[in-house]
Amino acid sequence: IGEFAITAKVTLLRQYKSFWLTIVYGPADDARKNAFPVELARTAPPPTDPWLINGDFNLIYEARDKNNLLLNRRIMGKFRRAIDNAGLKEI
Repeated sequence: IGEFAITAKVTLLRQYKSFWLTIVYGPADDARKNAFPVELARTAPPPTDPWLINGDFNLIYEARDKNNLLLNRRIMGKFRRAIDNAGLKEI
């Protein structure tokens, strides 16, 4: 359990498969947005383990996801690096 996320290991008993599930609610205020990617990086399971993240990130990693021109590219870059370092893909 973190400030922005809860993570649990889920096991599908009939299939003998496990994966990590993280539910997030990212910070809406700019003052705490730098802490969110740091927490994601600390939360990441070993790279060989499947990981699903779901929730409201309250951050964007691509300008096309924003509905206006007010972009904080520094925070976008940190978020993108956290996603890339964790090996996450958007589904």
